[in-house]
Amino acid sequence: MIDGRVVRGLGRAADFTQVEWVRREFRHAAGIDPHPGTVNIAISGDGALSRWKEWRSLPGELLRSPEPAFCDARCLPARIAGRIPAAIVLPGVEDYPEDKLELVAALAVREHLSLDEGDPVTISLCEPIPARAVLFDIDGTLVDSIGAYLEVARVAAEPLGISVTAEHVRHSLATGANFWRSVLPADGADADSLRQRLSAHAVREWPRILNEHCRVFEGIEQTLDALCSAGIRLGIVSGARPEVLELLRRHGLLDRFDAIVLGADVARRKPDPEGILLGMGKLGMRPEETVYVGDTQVDIQASRAAGVRSVGVLTGAADSATLSACWPDRLISSHARLPAVLTPA
Repeated sequence: MIDGRVVRGLGRAADFTQVEWVRREFRHAAGIDPHPGTVNIAISGDGALSRWKEWRSLPGELLRSPEPAFCDARCLPARIAGRIPAAIVLPGVEDYPEDKLELVAALAVREHLSLDEGDPVTISLCEPIPARAVLFDIDGTLVDSIGAYLEVARVAAEPLGISVTAEHVRHSLATGANFWRSVLPADGADADSLRQRLSAHAVREWPRILNEHCRVFEGIEQTLDALCSAGIRLGIVSGARPEVLELLRRHGLLDRFDAIVLGADVARRKPDPEGILLGMGKLGMRPEETVYVGDTQVDIQASRAAGVRSVGVLTGAADSATLSACWPDRLISSHARLPAVLTPA
């Protein structure tokens, strides 16, 4: 770790961090969709300066500029105050100050941590997470299913003249909230009856729509095989319905998982840790040996409640800022980054 103090920058970074190729590169390299601007940290003291020199010598992740007006840069995944995911920026320029550390994050860090000019803050470098087991969410993590959920909601709601949106779907998946209650927030017997009708219609249509609109994420087989080859055991903990397992089976993926816990197997859904604890028990693992990978804030909250490390992935319902606010141990752009951020325990 490096201890430093928050200082004001030159005010020029906000435009840079909102350039589309810059945002794209940070999302890919560190799972960070940058909030406008950077966080500037002044470093002093021989120990901190020596450690910062060591960090600057690391290869990091290359951020390659497609425009001649900008230089290439490197970034190092990090955490601010042990909580907020961030990326240290190392511009490819000469004479860059040796006592200055600059970061991007998906959140407005000063406001989120109530930091003022000159306040102390700790920056920690992210290292590979040791793991003997990885538990996966399904929707948005292994399977691209948001379009399928939107379609089944539309099919159920349209005959009744009810409008549903992708935002309804994302909110429900990300928070664990009842989908039909968010679409029809009114209370009363009539509203409850209508929600039950809509839900029953959606359940009837789901197997067909899942088959037509869901797909496993490209390259997921290679990711799972890389983890298995490293001696890491795999499991599933998801609130999904059991029909999705057929999709995994058709793609030859299901036999890679030694434990499966679905919504019907638990009394309390995420963010309650029951499912993760049950999955760990089936694998015979302890919390310190286990990592949970998911795409929503309830996934990260359940991980924290279970005492396991969490990895948030940007392929599902929640964005980088929403996940960052829950303090995941790592953020990644897709499952393909997992073998690089995990190491066999």
